[in-house]
Amino acid sequence: MKCRAALAAAWLLFACGCASVRMEHGAAVGTAGAAWGRAMDSLLLLAEETAVDADSARALSEGQGLSREDRRAVLEKHAGVEDLISDLERLRRHARLLTRYFEGLRELADPAADRAASDAAAKAADAAGELGRELAGSKLLSTSERDLLSKTAGLLVRGVREGALDREVAARASAVGHELAVQKTLLDALRREIRADALSLRELGRQRDVARPYLENRIQDSAAWIAHRRLYTLPPAVGDILADASDTASRLRSAWAALAEGRLDGAAWSVLLADADTLASWVRAVRDARS
Repeated sequence: MKCRAALAAAWLLFACGCASVRMEHGAAVGTAGAAWGRAMDSLLLLAEETAVDADSARALSEGQGLSREDRRAVLEKHAGVEDLISDLERLRRHARLLTRYFEGLRELADPAADRAASDAAAKAADAAGELGRELAGSKLLSTSERDLLSKTAGLLVRGVREGALDREVAARASAVGHELAVQKTLLDALRREIRADALSLRELGRQRDVARPYLENRIQDSAAWIAHRRLYTLPPAVGDILADASDTASRLRSAWAALAEGRLDGAAWSVLLADADTLASWVRAVRDARS
């Protein structure tokens, strides 16, 4: 009898310990995933601004010396940038939905989480999936990238799951894994687009705000001219940030796949959280440099 009681007590301590570890894991996953999603939202807004600024600079350059009607035609030709912004806005909404999902996972790590928390996480994941199907057909993507997304393999789920958090991960492992693949693929495509835009913006801005005023000896504000020269001489940062964001999305999907298989690498999720914080700080630095 004493032996049986001792075994029961040991099992209870083990179960409590496992539950505590699951809570810590859930909090780590939810915190890192949500931080990544918020960083993506800020970065994609910066990418939108870069795209519009570059297109505006090209429109200004092309309209030099033209008649009113010809300038109207140039402006109409550049209306296509609105399609790109629509795609980026969808990608931002997709990132925000994934943010909500990971925030929901963090709540589900609490044993006191109610059905409402589970329903909210499921709703966010389903909405992200629906939007992800739209994004998979984006014109930003090449044919090979669209094909690759359509063939993205589902994630393997192993083990019996107990608790709301475990059940949620098991139920939506493949769906969320696919949406993370959508983010990574679109970020790669967006990097190609924005890198060209950033280079174009830098060259056109350098001619307009640096070279022309200097050669024509009409610099009225020396401090502003110096600031412009610095801005257009330093390498554009948005493309590099998008590359790092894509790498982070890839690591996030790998960590998510491991979680689905019942393996949680606490160090990997800690690194992801640090990566998300770094991305957010880089976005703030670029925005400050532009202001």
